[in-house]
Amino acid sequence: MNIKNIDWKIIAIGVLGLSLGFGGAFIWRSEFQLQGTAQNVNPEIDAIVADVPPSMEELFPYTIPPRSTLNTALRELDLSSLTIHQIVEAAKPVSNLGRLNAGVRFQLYYSAGPQEELIGIQFRFSPTERLVVQNVNGEWKAEKITEEIETKVVTFAGTVSSSLWESAAQAKMDPNLISDLAEVFAWQVDFSREVRVNDRWRISVEQKYVQGEPVGWGSILAAEYENAGQKYAGILFSINEKEKGYFAPDGTSLRRMFLKSPIRYGRISSRFTMRRFHPILQHNRPHLGVDYAAPIGTPIRAVGDGTIAEAGFRGGAGNMIKIRHNSSYSTAYKHLSGFAKGVRSGSRVQQGQIIGYVGNTGLSTGPHLHFEFFQNGSYVDPLGRKFPSADPVPTQMMTQFQTELTSLMASLPAWESAQLGKSSAVPAQFE
Repeated sequence: MNIKNIDWKIIAIGVLGLSLGFGGAFIWRSEFQLQGTAQNVNPEIDAIVADVPPSMEELFPYTIPPRSTLNTALRELDLSSLTIHQIVEAAKPVSNLGRLNAGVRFQLYYSAGPQEELIGIQFRFSPTERLVVQNVNGEWKAEKITEEIETKVVTFAGTVSSSLWESAAQAKMDPNLISDLAEVFAWQVDFSREVRVNDRWRISVEQKYVQGEPVGWGSILAAEYENAGQKYAGILFSINEKEKGYFAPDGTSLRRMFLKSPIRYGRISSRFTMRRFHPILQHNRPHLGVDYAAPIGTPIRAVGDGTIAEAGFRGGAGNMIKIRHNSSYSTAYKHLSGFAKGVRSGSRVQQGQIIGYVGNTGLSTGPHLHFEFFQNGSYVDPLGRKFPSADPVPTQMMTQFQTELTSLMASLPAWESAQLGKSSAVPAQFE
């Protein structure tokens, strides 16, 4: 029997409160075509189709188009201006529907019966957040619904054969987690220049689920990175409700006063030296900084907490930022294409904050960042320098720390799996 181009219409009638937070009866209508041929059609195919969970596109079939508004989208679906106004007004206490972004998905619900009437609309803002607006006895009411998030712990391990990104792909891991791993050890390894072939890593990380579907990542709980034979390890530990960070097995903080690089991923094109031939001025002169070659627009990070001392165009330096970190240390960032929002003289910045973007302004032969480091007013070479750590785990919390250390380090996958690029879920006791 040929079922090519047959239309299958699913009409689901139920109580809104059971599945979508509504009260009252509704009709959900979704039409799609099941194409192809089947020679032995199962007579129970209707039951099989009915058992297939609806997709997001079926649950929320409408979207706000680019350069459009909710009002325009609803008018095109034949809703009256009065109804739209009532919906928007009802939602105001919990959400401003007049400022919805393009791409927001929504669904309309109608009453059962010969004359269908709109009784509700539901918006999907994110995997965890929905807004339901319903007509209850002639009055529109709105409720914001936050889905319960389930957190599980999964593990990944990999070995670098060409790049960190490639090792993540081999481990079937979200590449964004490589950035998180680099953040954990940002004070120990300069991932823009110190990654080596045969480096290996392993992590335990939280993965968030809503109704059984993965929706995002939480924190890396434990990590280990072996760089050119040197092992670095750390776990996430909370000192109190507001203060947490990554600590080495001996309780020392992985955080240092300064990051090892102002660019997360970039190539050093010129090092600190007292004698270098200047490609534009055509003579030898000191190069009192480090150049990082990177595409225009690459984000630049403040290497430490501090106050912006200067931010503006400075001749040969082009667009420049200078940060005073304390009475001894300051840093400068030159040839920028632009400044991050809020960066101006006198503003405070935090370590790792984006302050500007790689450019080619001033005396520059190509896109790069010229980074300078000062100690007591004198230029110093930042590469290879060791700076003080943040505070260690308090003595009175070391027993608790050691307990969590044992548990979290045990959750890491075996190093052998790093050679294969494996991922897995860890046992329930770590959830």
